[in-house]
Amino acid sequence: MPTPTDFDVRAIRGRFPSLAREIDGHRVVYLDGPGGTQVPDACLDGIREYLTTRNTNTHGAFPTSEESDAVLAEAHAAAADFLGGAPDEVAFGANATSITFAMSRAIGRTLRAGDEIVVTRLDHDCNVAPWLALQDDCGVVVRWVDVRTDDCTLDEASLDAALGPRTRLVAVGLASNAVGTINPVRRIADAAHAVGARVWVDAVHAAPHLPIDVAALDADFLVCSPYKFFGPHMGLLWGRRSILEALPVYKVRPAEDTLPSRLETGTQAHEAQAGLLGTFRYLEWLGVSRGGAAGEPGTAEGRRERLQAAMRVIRGYERSLIPQLIDGLSAIRGLRIRGITDPGRVDERCPTVAFTLEGHRPQAVSRALGTRGICTWDGDYYAYELIRALGLAESGGMVRVGLAHYNTSDEIEALVEGVGEIAAS
Repeated sequence: MPTPTDFDVRAIRGRFPSLAREIDGHRVVYLDGPGGTQVPDACLDGIREYLTTRNTNTHGAFPTSEESDAVLAEAHAAAADFLGGAPDEVAFGANATSITFAMSRAIGRTLRAGDEIVVTRLDHDCNVAPWLALQDDCGVVVRWVDVRTDDCTLDEASLDAALGPRTRLVAVGLASNAVGTINPVRRIADAAHAVGARVWVDAVHAAPHLPIDVAALDADFLVCSPYKFFGPHMGLLWGRRSILEALPVYKVRPAEDTLPSRLETGTQAHEAQAGLLGTFRYLEWLGVSRGGAAGEPGTAEGRRERLQAAMRVIRGYERSLIPQLIDGLSAIRGLRIRGITDPGRVDERCPTVAFTLEGHRPQAVSRALGTRGICTWDGDYYAYELIRALGLAESGGMVRVGLAHYNTSDEIEALVEGVGEIAAS
């Protein structure tokens, strides 16, 4: 695994034009990645090239439309390589929340009153609210997996209690967008499949930090958001072909009833898919230049291996920064981190840390950091159930710091110094 010294983060940062921005004399420090990451030059080039040369709709009998068809087909193939699936098992949409709501309606049409869906109190509400809505729509029963508030991990005993012969779906996040916990999704999938249930995985927060393999997870559905892993604003769905083909989805009548067309309602954001191809080319470059993978970025052969190598490199670099972040913040008087802080358990978390600071509301802390050019989030970040389980809803939630692989040790020092000054004020 790379270390901060051999990763050459300066070269990585050179691929992200936005990282050079200054506000009021401060170089901007982007620690707001869980809400959306910055994008590399190749992503910007892909969007610009598409809009200036082939900006048209699909399936036309003329060259620019045929070129658009080819771009979209390649985007599906590359996204499938990123996740470990097949191109026709991948569909794009506006964002993960919109996709989950649309798919929950389709899944709901297959359920009966009394069928059960299991959700967790650790998840982003985009993986909770769509399933709660089915209680009113078709009379399903929602059962909950609780959170261990001491370290913000799932209470697996409550998972066992929630599963039963009427369980039809288990919805779980691969990683918490609030506190960074990585969930044991494969163990959860095994337990769900043992009672005949399907598994919906929210990988939105995990995708910028971890290699994803839908087969290794044994997921039935997986959703993520490219704008969280260095791409444009859009959502991405993978599902098992046999399930997707059988789902009674809502669609316009003339649309093809084949995958992925039956899942992609209306005209998609073609320029975003072109930009996503650029993001994948950047990640492939990272996999080749830093991860030792073989092949040429942008070619289909070996793309899966290059993308996986990139994500392993990213995971290793980010993992090396987590102790500095946690140790630095933990040393500040009155600051409390929620989630896993044990250095021996660093493999159980992403580089996302949430904290409260005694005597300071979270929004005030984020605002004060913002005056220093340091971008962080405050509130509940749609981790609605978790913030309430922690008893923090009325006090404004927490401050959330999210590292990405373009962040540096110096930026962590600037954050710690800034929070320390706020604590002393």
